[in-house]
Amino acid sequence: MSSTSIRSCKKYLLSYKDSSNSTHQIGFYARDAYDCLMLAREFNSFIHDHPNSVTRIQQKF
Repeated sequence: MSSTSIRSCKKYLLSYKDSSNSTHQIGFYARDAYDCLMLAREFNSFIHDHPNSVTRIQQKF
């Protein structure tokens, strides 16, 4: 993600399931849901290796 002001970003909650089928949630500030997914892949090695494990990306208000 390029350098973007935090004011232009929205808060997203990304949910994913690990190999033991446990659900986890991570919060990110991103421009859109796609950026949220890209940030998650960058900062979480499990999501990077298993991108289909993501079950939901929800914008929080």
